[in-house]
Amino acid sequence: MLGSAPDRSGPLELRLSIHDSMHLIHRKDWEAVAKDGSPYLGYDHLKALEDVMAGTMQFRYAIFHCAKYRPVGIACFQIVDLEDNGSAYGDRIRKFGTIIGSRIISELKVRSLVCGNAFHCGTHGAHFTKDIPCDHQMLALEMAMEQLRADERLVPRISVSIFKDLGVDQLLSARVLEDKGYHPLAMDVSMRMNIAPAWKDLDGYLEALTAKARTRIRSIQGRSSEVEVRDLSAEEIKRSIPALQQLFDQVLERSPFIFGRLSVSIFAQWKAIHGDRFLFHGFYLNGVLIGFSSAFSFGDTLDAQLVGLDYQHNEKHMVYQRILLDLLISAFKLGARAINFGRTAEQAKSSIGALPVQLPFYVKHRNRVANRLIGPFLRKVEPAEFEQRSPFRKPVL
Repeated sequence: MLGSAPDRSGPLELRLSIHDSMHLIHRKDWEAVAKDGSPYLGYDHLKALEDVMAGTMQFRYAIFHCAKYRPVGIACFQIVDLEDNGSAYGDRIRKFGTIIGSRIISELKVRSLVCGNAFHCGTHGAHFTKDIPCDHQMLALEMAMEQLRADERLVPRISVSIFKDLGVDQLLSARVLEDKGYHPLAMDVSMRMNIAPAWKDLDGYLEALTAKARTRIRSIQGRSSEVEVRDLSAEEIKRSIPALQQLFDQVLERSPFIFGRLSVSIFAQWKAIHGDRFLFHGFYLNGVLIGFSSAFSFGDTLDAQLVGLDYQHNEKHMVYQRILLDLLISAFKLGARAINFGRTAEQAKSSIGALPVQLPFYVKHRNRVANRLIGPFLRKVEPAEFEQRSPFRKPVL
């Protein structure tokens, strides 16, 4: 049983059950809470991810019950290696690891317990019913995290506990985490674009641009004119898995951080589960697959996900910029009011109208001494700088 945490609503007790697999959870209990939460907390969505990634990473799930044994909260945890792959502050972290005698930190490959989802950008780690106060939610999640971290079956041991991608509405309650020894870490921003109601299609969007920005879009269209875009079915994704994995790995190896190594076979599973709500586009040059994009359409938002690229063709044919433009066109067709573009390539995304959103991590090292020392260091880490551009003649509301 989890302890109680006082706040304005008074003490509250939540009962916790932890499960090693979605296959061990009663679907009814999970979906009773998940139905109103993030689509990435869906029972089938997570079960498919767990099955595809079996043997390469571990998963844990928590269900929180009220005193009457009614499910009131759920959470997804992942045990995954966080690898620095050439980030802007990698050298400083190595030096810090040497100072505190941490081989794990100095080698920049950290065994991490994550509340959240390594493969989705955003607040997708947990969901509670509306009657559970935010402070209680955070305390319950932290206690679940501590219980998982102490699990001796997890080998190698957990080095760092991470609450991933806290949203603006969660930051006030994050004081609960700081009281428990967690430190905020400002990761690179996520990019989000609001879509004006007047933009019914690409032509409407182009009318809102400056002459320079409009010329740039036309240039992307011209240089990528030989690239064919295809909407792939689950079966077509399955047949293309080897090529898709190669394209994805090229992007992964250029990422400043590697937070788990996804098997692209999951895309076929997600397409079968989500149908038209999951957009998977292949980009072909002379019949050869040279790129792909993935995105989920939920409510009034298009949530862009992972991409793959053949960098040998990227510069000449502006494949990545074409992917961004294709996502924009897809959003118009769906009547979306916003696009979440996620992290990386911030300048390219700002060039079409996206704005930065802070989604910090909260981090705690298992060693108390190391955790005290690393706190001031993490608080000084700043997101990578980029030139924020605005392509519009007038601000978009």
